Amino acid sequence: GWGYHRIAYAARGGLTVDRTDVAPDGVRAGLIGLTLTSNSPRRVRLVVDAHSELMSTYPWGETDPSQLEYNLADDGSYDASHGRLVFTEHGTPPVANALSHDWTAVVGSTLAPEHHRLGPDFRGPQDPAVICPASGPDAPEQPERCDDGEYGRGTGGRMTYRVKLRAGGPTTVWFAVGGSDASASDAHAAVDAVLTDPTGQLARTVAEREAEGSYSVVDLPGDRLLERSVEWSKQNLLASDQIAEDLQLRSTNAGQNFPAPEGTVEQARWLGAGWPDYPWIFGTDGEYTAFASVAMGQFDDIKAHLRALRDVSEIVNDGSGKVVHEVTPDGAVFFGANEDPGNTDETAKFPSAVALIWRWTGDHAFVGEMYDFTVRNMRYIVEQLDADGDGWPEGLGNVERPGMGEEKLDNTVYTIRGLRDLADMARARGDSATAGWATRHARDLEARFEQTWWFGGDTRSYADSLQNPTNEPIFQRHWIGVTPMDALLLRPDQPTRPLASDAHGKAALDEREQACYTGPLGLWHTGTGPTSAEGGNPGPSCDSVVSTVPSERNAFSLNTGIMAVAEGNFGRLGRRQQQRYTTANARIQLDPSLWEQPGAMPEIA
Repeated sequence: GWGYHRIAYAARGGLTVDRTDVAPDGVRAGLIGLTLTSNSPRRVRLVVDAHSELMSTYPWGETDPSQLEYNLADDGSYDASHGRLVFTEHGTPPVANALSHDWTAVVGSTLAPEHHRLGPDFRGPQDPAVICPASGPDAPEQPERCDDGEYGRGTGGRMTYRVKLRAGGPTTVWFAVGGSDASASDAHAAVDAVLTDPTGQLARTVAEREAEGSYSVVDLPGDRLLERSVEWSKQNLLASDQIAEDLQLRSTNAGQNFPAPEGTVEQARWLGAGWPDYPWIFGTDGEYTAFASVAMGQFDDIKAHLRALRDVSEIVNDGSGKVVHEVTPDGAVFFGANEDPGNTDETAKFPSAVALIWRWTGDHAFVGEMYDFTVRNMRYIVEQLDADGDGWPEGLGNVERPGMGEEKLDNTVYTIRGLRDLADMARARGDSATAGWATRHARDLEARFEQTWWFGGDTRSYADSLQNPTNEPIFQRHWIGVTPMDALLLRPDQPTRPLASDAHGKAALDEREQACYTGPLGLWHTGTGPTSAEGGNPGPSCDSVVSTVPSERNAFSLNTGIMAVAEGNFGRLGRRQQQRYTTANARIQLDPSLWEQPGAMPEIA
């Protein structure tokens, strides 16, 4: 449901149990409601197991240090005055540059327990737990099911309750889990806040979600599945809004370093890149999300996300204009500092995200707030990421795969769009010097784009990358071949249209609709065809070029969405074209035979 999850358990012995989970906004606690309905009057014993694992978001399993070294043991206790289990972890991890901490999690209920127990397990039906080995190149094969890993140093507890039930009428018992990174009293206060009126908390949360969902309304009589997908996607975005405080920023160089913090961001608010795998701050993910956020009327959330990216980038990258790639909620910058390659595309996309929000909202103050940073974004790309001086930027892009040339297609496409969007904002602000600089660079790249990047032949596609210093085109069938048809360019006194020419754009889209690029659930990450890679070609061929990389027959929801946008930009709206891709994404979100979690759209189909 909107703002909650509900689970109906199998009935047994005349007793039915439904479970409702809700995480109210504005408080660091979650609620679990068990509704018991009996066919006769009775008293039932209700046993609640809780297992803690208080752990920082970063480090990770294969970073230096890893959580094997960093994670401290949890302690468990019972607070008789509140009738609650209390789990704590405090101290300083025994690694260089670690900070001391004092973390608490509390588990309690609206009922008073009759008994309690403490111990190392208490995982419910997962006792005894399956402990999986630490990850790494020498790790043994992982079991099919993992209840914990070698990194875990948690503990557990149990509380037992007696619940009196009447015949036929439902009885709901509420539990809460609350936490704090400051004190046990704060954790208890969070639990108190949600247990004071749990039914009201649920009702208010649902009402808030319904109200925010009404900001935009889509009515599609010819495609009710897509209409439902849009409605649920609005809710996913609302649930992805997060806030963290006191981020201690440190650049880890993709997990190789753990330096002392180099600065602090007092508060960051952002949209998580995806549940459950990537809930922290990303550059390019948020910039793609901007399109959905503005269309759904969720302006404040995406503005806050861009502010968080800017604030972290300005400190970590010393005002260079480079946008960080990935930041955890405690402030670890995994990738994207000046010293590491980072991803060029997110720096190029930042001005476009600002311009997009500006055009939808008319918020000139927001442009003024971001403008200096956006100017430095594009100057960084033009002046720092073009070693051979040909205008095509270097660096990683969306496809982080080996075998590509230094200059990537998507980086080029989004750099051209970023220059055009910067010029548009500069004109609005009366900055003719920046407008002229950005326009000249954009015109130069646009004039040379088709001749340089169109691979042609029977590929009917753009090259994925160029090899320095010869600018030899490399063709590997990656999904970024769609980006020239996806990115719209705003030019003064001209229609807003994609970068790709009409002839090449239509030919490339025709090609991507074929089975070597598109499967039953959307666009493959890397299409099939002749290849020298180990394993050969696992699918059909649409061209004769021999690639050096394997295909990846995984359909990503992002790739499929980009293809749907590109089809729409060229007016290709039918069931065999755009609707084919919107339906693929809607199905992995709403089809019970496909979904990972009802209503949520996974990264990989």
